[in-house]
Amino acid sequence: MDVDKIISKIQNGDFKDVKRFIKKNPDQVNNRNSKGVTVLMVACEQGNKELITLLTESGADLNISDEDKKWTALHYAVEKHKTDVVAFLVSSGANVNKQDSGGNTPLHLAVKKNYEDVVKVLLNSKENNNLQVNQQNELGWTALHFACRYGSKDVVELLLKHKDTDVKAETKQGSTPLQLASAHRHKEVVDFLQQQNGINANKVDEEGDTPLHLAVQNHRTDSVAFLVSSGANVNKQDSWGDTPLHLAVWNNYEDVVKVLLNSKENNNLQVNQKNNFSATALHVACQYGSKDVVELLLQHKDTDVKAVMEDGSTALHLACRYGSKDVVELLLQHKDTDVKAVMEDGSTALHLACRYGSKDVVELLLQHKDTDVKAVMEDGSTALHLACRYRSKDVVELLLQHKDTDVNAVTNHGYTPLHLASSHGRTEVVDFLLKQKGMDVNKVNLKGDTPLHLAVQKHKIDVVAFLVSSGGNVNKQDSGGNTPLHLAVKNKYEDVVKVLLNSKENNNLQVNQQNELGWTALHFACRYGSKDVVELLLQQNGTDVKAETKQGSTPLQLASAHRHKEVVDFLQQQNGINANKVDEEGDTPLHLAVQNHRTDSVAFLVSSGANVNKQDSWGDTPLHLAVWNNYEDVVKVLLNSKENNNLQVNQKNKLGSTALHDACRYGRKDVVELLLKHKDTDVNAVENKGWTALHLACRNGSKDVVELLLQQNGTDVKAVMENGWTALHVACRYGSKDVVELLLQDKDTDVKAVKEDGQTALHLACRNGSKDVVELLLQQNGTDVNAVTKQGNTPLHLASTRERTEVVELLLKQKGIDINKVNLEGDTPLHLAVRNQHYDVVASMLAQDSVKLDIENDDKRTPLLEAVYAAHIGIVHEIITCGAKMNAVDKDGNNCLHIAAEKEEFHSEVKRIPILDECCRELQLDKDRRLSEIVVLSYLASHGASLYHRNDEKVTPLDCIENQHLKEKLKTFLQSLCWWCQEKKATVTLHPCRHTICCQNCCSQMTFKQCPICRQHIRSISGFVCPKSEEKAVQTVAESVECPKCKEKVESFESVMVEEKHLHRVSQKLAGKWQPLGRELGIRQYELDNIKENNPLNVEEQGFQMLLRWWRGNDPEKRTLQILKAALERTECQDALECLSSEFN
Repeated sequence: MDVDKIISKIQNGDFKDVKRFIKKNPDQVNNRNSKGVTVLMVACEQGNKELITLLTESGADLNISDEDKKWTALHYAVEKHKTDVVAFLVSSGANVNKQDSGGNTPLHLAVKKNYEDVVKVLLNSKENNNLQVNQQNELGWTALHFACRYGSKDVVELLLKHKDTDVKAETKQGSTPLQLASAHRHKEVVDFLQQQNGINANKVDEEGDTPLHLAVQNHRTDSVAFLVSSGANVNKQDSWGDTPLHLAVWNNYEDVVKVLLNSKENNNLQVNQKNNFSATALHVACQYGSKDVVELLLQHKDTDVKAVMEDGSTALHLACRYGSKDVVELLLQHKDTDVKAVMEDGSTALHLACRYGSKDVVELLLQHKDTDVKAVMEDGSTALHLACRYRSKDVVELLLQHKDTDVNAVTNHGYTPLHLASSHGRTEVVDFLLKQKGMDVNKVNLKGDTPLHLAVQKHKIDVVAFLVSSGGNVNKQDSGGNTPLHLAVKNKYEDVVKVLLNSKENNNLQVNQQNELGWTALHFACRYGSKDVVELLLQQNGTDVKAETKQGSTPLQLASAHRHKEVVDFLQQQNGINANKVDEEGDTPLHLAVQNHRTDSVAFLVSSGANVNKQDSWGDTPLHLAVWNNYEDVVKVLLNSKENNNLQVNQKNKLGSTALHDACRYGRKDVVELLLKHKDTDVNAVENKGWTALHLACRNGSKDVVELLLQQNGTDVKAVMENGWTALHVACRYGSKDVVELLLQDKDTDVKAVKEDGQTALHLACRNGSKDVVELLLQQNGTDVNAVTKQGNTPLHLASTRERTEVVELLLKQKGIDINKVNLEGDTPLHLAVRNQHYDVVASMLAQDSVKLDIENDDKRTPLLEAVYAAHIGIVHEIITCGAKMNAVDKDGNNCLHIAAEKEEFHSEVKRIPILDECCRELQLDKDRRLSEIVVLSYLASHGASLYHRNDEKVTPLDCIENQHLKEKLKTFLQSLCWWCQEKKATVTLHPCRHTICCQNCCSQMTFKQCPICRQHIRSISGFVCPKSEEKAVQTVAESVECPKCKEKVESFESVMVEEKHLHRVSQKLAGKWQPLGRELGIRQYELDNIKENNPLNVEEQGFQMLLRWWRGNDPEKRTLQILKAALERTECQDALECLSSEFN
């Protein structure tokens, strides 16, 4: 029976089978299920004591934990409130201090659940001498913290009876049991804890609250009294800077305030302490509290009624702001209250009362002898300004009853109280102010606004009516020259416009008054499309419908420009309209009507005599604009109107375009048809750069338009632009097969015609890449497939440059195509395709038998060198495969290896080139480096490119490789096969250059005196056994250096002593390698440093001194040619080696 089945039986109450199984299988008593639960844990959860006893007697582990919560059997028993099981487990040795995954012991669980009887068992058991009553869980909570948090007074008492219980223990957040009990309003627990020895009444929690703060917040007056009497710090501030007194006042706990203020222990109470917002308790009380709390605070001997906050607010300021008459009255009765005190912005108590307070508060302040009704804020506002802006007529009336109140006082920006009341729509206040003696209804602020201007802008119609009827000047202009009527019209306030126009007082209204820009009210109405307002204005006698702004715009033009059709139609019906008046853009109403597609307006204007040939600032006539916008119906109106006998259909704009040009440019077939029907239309008219309508239609690619033009008598198909382009050139450049086909059907079309740069139509078609167009041209008699431009380019050159693969393949099929033609820079089409990395084009060309691979351009680059410069290994591979020369050099003497060594990495469209993988294997590199420069170098070198070729600066490709390790790998790879047969392993090494280049067989058969790699004279060889022992004429290099007779000569040669005279010539060839050579010859580094320091500017002298140091510091037998030569070889001083060889030749 598995554990899950046993557990299931226990949970179902089937204990008989379980007991039987346990008795038979005691060794399985501690087996677990997938969650780590044992049979004992479930038995404890179920509370079957008999089964629990059997399990413990059978060896059940009491302290094993499950996998999930890390609970033991004791945890399970406590959780399910099985008190007798708990007692049994404890007496049987269960670990009472075992912690679960949250760090909770069984005692934590019992206390949290308020299982008082279980707590007693855990605390009082004789076996529990080791109970850790103060053990903390992961949050730092002890059992006492839980008891206080959940308000279990009896459990708290039980815990505190335990000798070890720490009443001051803190959680990880710094909370003590007392703080938790206080925070959760468990009064009895708090009272009980406060009686315990060791309680810290001033301990703060994470919010900075002490038990006293918490008792105040929870309105525990008796606790507050107890804590105060126990020495709690009444001045302690929380994280907001609030003291207990702040909190009591804020919550309006009058009884707590009394305790804090009146306790005998509170002689040190700092009643004026400020919180983080710079507020004292009195400030808070005036803001939030009642009269009684304020009174209590004022009775305290130390209360500072003049204390100010950061913004300068006193208690009186706050009381006036928050409108408590009783509190204000109390403060005003206090001898220290300063009614004139000002805040940072200059506000007095009266300002705040008028801004926020009630009439009663204002009345109280005005009765005070020190109140200054003329006091101004920083912005110049008096109390009356604020009252007019924010309050009712009653407050304004009170202020105006005061003898010192100035009804026309102005702020720093020139606002009077009437300005503010008008702007904010205080109708009653405005009415009251207007009745005051001396009131100036037309006073202006700094912007030139009268109260009437402001009332209009804010759409306060009732105020507007009051002001107009009270003498408000309706013609007064602000700083921008706008009258109230301008503003009303601009804002589309039709009701305000009516008031201004219809008032009996407005007999003197100047309806045509202009602002600084010359705009009248009618201009604004037309600009913003207010037809009803326009009608209202035109109903006025004298409204000028032709008035012009300073920029020359009439109302009609503004309405037209902004597409207000109804307004335009209405204006056109008015007498006196000038249909040909132009605005600043040169537009007439007819231009604007066309632009806005108002066909009926266009017809009306034309019939009214509007000039159809009038040009705007761009030179466009209305016909141009209609064509440009493709308004076919408007074009018909302009072309067909009876009034248009004088229409100049060929008139040009500033670009030289006629209406026909524009129609063809945008492919407007129907419009073109309409224009061509007009008797005067010139089909061959040219634009400024020589474009005809046919050119433009070909550029657009519109077959229908081209066909229409070609059907016209006289259309010049041979017409050329300034740059020599014919219509065929244009059509080929922009690639429309249908258009090209149409042109080629015309007998006058010249397929050989050339542009000023020598390009034919075929050149342009190839450049554009349209195979169909190229095919059409190639079918024409006279098409020259090898025609060259002034730069020497054939059509094939241009197609190759632009990667027009299909076009290239088509050209290559043509009889007589010159694939190797060079342009003025010496480039063949293959050069250009390679340089631009067009792999498919290159592949197509390489497939041609006639292609030449080794033609050099002006930079002496062959296609192979171009491919390496482009770092395209796919193209490189294709060219090499086709047999290109590997040792070609450019104008600087660089071969392909020099160029490759300068590249970091190559690329290719070809996913895999097998030979590169082989190179990677030989070089022992990962395959992901197959495109690195070192792999490409090995690939190129293995195909015959020389690593030892020197360019014009005497640099070999090997010198370009900085990584010494890779350099050695490369040399090893290249020496692995015989130079000649490329089959057998190279075993013969030449000296002095040490190149291992050939196999035994080739060495015995070939005669050579120089190394084929570096061209050094061969002095000796190693790794070869001479096949002949007889004296005879030497036939091979092997025999010349290894045969018995010659061997003595070689040995004697290499034992020659180096003399001091040789050192000068060798040092001239060392350059910067003199230090590595010195180290190789055994000279210490400090000696080399001294040589360099003594000869800082002369590298040649440094080398000589080093060699001299070696020569003089050794015995004669160690100053041999062989030793110096070996050192030069190891440090790769090739120039010095050659020099040394010539010395002893």
